Amino acid sequence: MHTMNLRSVFLLCIAAAAPALAQKPDFIGDAPDGTRYAPVHLIRIYDENGVLIAPGDTPAMPYSPRVTCGKCHDYAKIRHGWHFNAADSGAATGRAGEPWILVDRGAGVQVPLSYRPWKGTFQPEQFGLTTLGFLKTFGRHLPGGGVGEMENRRDRDDYMRWEISGSLDVNCQSCHNADPAQHPAEYGVQVLRQNFRWAPTAASGFAMVQGSAGDMPDNFDMYSSVPPEASDKVPPGVRYNGAKFDATGKVLFQAVRSIPPSQCYFCHSSKVVDGGAKERWQKDGDVHISAGMICVDCHRNGLDHQMVRGYEGEAVQGTHASLTCRGCHLGDAETGGRRRAPRPEHKGIPPVHFEKLSCTTCHAGPMPADATTLVKTSRAHALGIPKASRDDDALPHITTPVFAKDGDGVYEPSNLVWPSYWAFATDSAMVPVLPDRVKPLIAALHAGDTTYVPGRWPHFSSDDVAAVLRGLAAMDSTAGDPVYISGGRLFRMSREGRLLSRSHDAAQPYLWPIAHDVRPKDQSLGAGGCDDCHAPGGPFFAGTVRTMSPFFAGDDTTASMTAFQDQGPVYPWVLSTSFYFRPLLKGLIILAFLIIGAVVALHVMRGVGYIVRTLGKGGA
Repeated sequence: MHTMNLRSVFLLCIAAAAPALAQKPDFIGDAPDGTRYAPVHLIRIYDENGVLIAPGDTPAMPYSPRVTCGKCHDYAKIRHGWHFNAADSGAATGRAGEPWILVDRGAGVQVPLSYRPWKGTFQPEQFGLTTLGFLKTFGRHLPGGGVGEMENRRDRDDYMRWEISGSLDVNCQSCHNADPAQHPAEYGVQVLRQNFRWAPTAASGFAMVQGSAGDMPDNFDMYSSVPPEASDKVPPGVRYNGAKFDATGKVLFQAVRSIPPSQCYFCHSSKVVDGGAKERWQKDGDVHISAGMICVDCHRNGLDHQMVRGYEGEAVQGTHASLTCRGCHLGDAETGGRRRAPRPEHKGIPPVHFEKLSCTTCHAGPMPADATTLVKTSRAHALGIPKASRDDDALPHITTPVFAKDGDGVYEPSNLVWPSYWAFATDSAMVPVLPDRVKPLIAALHAGDTTYVPGRWPHFSSDDVAAVLRGLAAMDSTAGDPVYISGGRLFRMSREGRLLSRSHDAAQPYLWPIAHDVRPKDQSLGAGGCDDCHAPGGPFFAGTVRTMSPFFAGDDTTASMTAFQDQGPVYPWVLSTSFYFRPLLKGLIILAFLIIGAVVALHVMRGVGYIVRTLGKGGA
């Protein structure tokens, strides 16, 4: 009986402890035991159906990051991170960032697109881009996930094409694979071929992918051995490198937690078009990178992959404030900044500058010049993708640097893109016209024209714009008033048949801040003194901003920097002119002090003489 009671107590204890014992982590890779050592990722790989992959499989299926990495990591949580959640209506919008830029040269169209509701951008659907069309155009620089996932597609008409292309899931190795064989350009090429499910495999370094899903008919079956109807088209297929598999069928991934800058550069590079710029080997990059830091030292994230963007006022968790410029270099009086970052003294700079200027105004991006120039970026110009245009003036045309005020009234350096598109204007909205509807009208005007140069804007004359507007009105007389928006102006036809133009909110440019490359203090704006910004006619205020439009109309092709600073040109001119007279004013002040000093000294001496004489008389 006694033994039975002990056994009962023991079983009851086990039963009570069972829930606690059962609360082990579902994903072993997301529950570290405290070691800082990065686990060796010698793992088996699986296809999208969870089937184990062996190098000799026939047919060989592409491996799936969602399934393979999802064995140890919470893919469902990761997929809502900043790089993947642009189309998620519940995601934080954050401050405006770089858009995707749709260019249709034949239609004279250049517009910023984003699934995020950033003011000044358009939703891709407004210009006829289905989710599949968006990926075919811009997926080359997407790390997958979001709209790339089949279940998140925003259109239902391309179901058969999605079945062929597969889902473009989050490609974990885009960032975390430090293997030199990791090939992001190959990933981009595969996405352009609509080989979505094959793209991570092609970039992995342990397999080769051939063929194109985009060339396959709607009835193509990748599991079938029946060749496609068109004999000259190659279906997508995988060939694994057997040497990359060990004796147990596992593959070594050189996975890293701290992402090296080279992984970030593929999507986040830029090239300023500057004929006087030094060659690459002569330049020093971002001062932080040159000092040995890496991008993720500041742009950190947890398992949720909510990347810290590092701007002032970012609405994220508490520790993120210390990852801004000020948080790192100023910190607080007790703890200072992070990693003993040098604390700037800013001697001689009036405090108002730190209220009205972002840190990047002086320390990041190109220095201001008399006129803005162009910049090419990875996302806008497909940098790194084979056969992408290497011309400095390749479309789209992005203007830099523009020193503009943000929504909080703070100056910051920005890139800028001028929208150009055709639309029907109604009382309540501006409805874009799809480029394919406009191109035939423009092509008819320029039939046989040999002056068109691929990658550059055609030059529209006033007569060209008027003819297209008349053509659009004839197409649909009930859609609204046909207009062309370009170069900061809205063009429309008057009732008398004349082409009119005026400024309009819809024609305003889209700007996004420049944060890199960061320059050291000796190369910052202002290191040369007040004249860096406040010299009469200085470019910070008086610089010329190029409008970069296919429709050139004389003076309308430029704007003043002050137009982006919520002020007219008079106040900056008066302020700058005052600096011209400041040396004279300082001389006058010094002279006044000397005169006042001399007068005071004279009176003191006379006072002393009076006292001496008075004392002398008293003594007598």
